[in-house]
Amino acid sequence: MPQSDLAARLTAALRSTQPQQPDPAPPAADHGSGNCSNPGCIKHTGVSNPPRFLISRRNGADFGESVADAWYRACGSSRMDIPAGVVAALALWPTKTRGAAGARHLSSFIAAQPPRVLVQGYAEVYASTWMRRPELMDVAAPLFRWTEEDLGSQELRGVAAVTQAALRAGVLLYTGDSDPYFRSDIDLMSWTITNLRHRSSRKGLGEYHTPPDIADLMARMLLDPGAVRASGESFNEPTAGTGGIFRSMAQTLRERDVDPHKHTWVMQELDPIAAAGAAVNTVVWDLGPRAVVVVGDSLAEGDLSRQAFAHQRAMQAHRDSIRKIAAFTAATSSANRLLRAVTSERAA
Repeated sequence: MPQSDLAARLTAALRSTQPQQPDPAPPAADHGSGNCSNPGCIKHTGVSNPPRFLISRRNGADFGESVADAWYRACGSSRMDIPAGVVAALALWPTKTRGAAGARHLSSFIAAQPPRVLVQGYAEVYASTWMRRPELMDVAAPLFRWTEEDLGSQELRGVAAVTQAALRAGVLLYTGDSDPYFRSDIDLMSWTITNLRHRSSRKGLGEYHTPPDIADLMARMLLDPGAVRASGESFNEPTAGTGGIFRSMAQTLRERDVDPHKHTWVMQELDPIAAAGAAVNTVVWDLGPRAVVVVGDSLAEGDLSRQAFAHQRAMQAHRDSIRKIAAFTAATSSANRLLRAVTSERAA
């Protein structure tokens, strides 16, 4: 499985020693006079005390509808990779606190950033997660390639609108908890993608995501007490979607004090966007190091487990080589600085 173009660009960026210049900030004149309560105002960019931003935990259907409505109202584009990618980046946001205690302040801070700063932040979230799980983020790349584009004003408005809609609907209340059990309470990627995708497109793909209640019931039937060993089980889902069945299974195992990390999880999915959502969920739900996602037609190609684990090994080796290059570059830069300092002292 070839690595994504985005991963290749990430490699090139890490090899480069040239600092990247950020886009210029919008002029301060955009800020009105008086006490501003607009969370997107440039005055509040990067501040630690942004205006209060109200959030609440919505159910899955309301969350997906809020995101889709915000995107189509603000942008009107048929692209779904951008709004789904915004939700994915927020779900992967590295700050996790017990009980999602930091979700409210963090939501206010993120909502206060202008669109171009948001795009840059989402790209950095992807890069950070890629370094931890390169094989999963390679599969998730279709949800993040847009962060490398020169987005127009219309798309940027959509990014800001979706960001605020997802935050208001409680994305960080769900995914900002340090306990993976509570982060796995809901499949936000499924609700997001389902609401963004047009009904006829879902029909054409044969894509019908299993309702969470049904998935929970199936998991409890499959994992009756005593049926699963504490370790060594292998689970394979040939039509995984965004991974809803595995979410339910992992929750059931945790309720029985069984660690999902001790098992093997293979998700196969035909649709690249749904597979990308499954890859994001695998990280958010913390299914463990033996959890992989592969894009392919299980009906035509059969079991793709070997391909998935070969891809995992290749991407992890690629990541390790990048780390070595980065370490060498840092050491070289440090040595050059020391040499210049010594040379300057002798010259003086």
